[in-house]
Amino acid sequence: MNSLIKNTGLYLAICIFGAPFLSSCATTINQSVVTVVSSDSESTTPATINSQLTTDELLSELLLAIDDLSKLMQKAERRQVTRQLAQVVLLSDAIRPKILATSDQLAVDFDRVINLAKSSVERNRPADADKALRFLPLIIDALAKL
Repeated sequence: MNSLIKNTGLYLAICIFGAPFLSSCATTINQSVVTVVSSDSESTTPATINSQLTTDELLSELLLAIDDLSKLMQKAERRQVTRQLAQVVLLSDAIRPKILATSDQLAVDFDRVINLAKSSVERNRPADADKALRFLPLIIDALAKL
């Protein structure tokens, strides 16, 4: 029994101190590999908005744009997501001054929603787009009450 304990202790010591040496691996860098950057064959049209739209219409457009962004994030369509984010940012840039003229606090809340939409794409976090979609109607309702 005593030798069994000594052998177990020896095996345990070997495992603890020998594991780092056995588990290490070498990294090989292959510098002869050619990296090809694919060009976007689709023509990209810049996002635009109608300057004749009212604030309510712009907010409705923004709500639809964030909804589309949320759906695209679930599908992981990177090119379309980037274009949709550009549309969201463009709409928000048109809406923000009007909200700021109405309420400073709503402008801060609006910025949080837009930052959630941005972080959903920049950090690949689809849940942030869903949060933006959930919070934007609250801002729209609060603006309607003012």
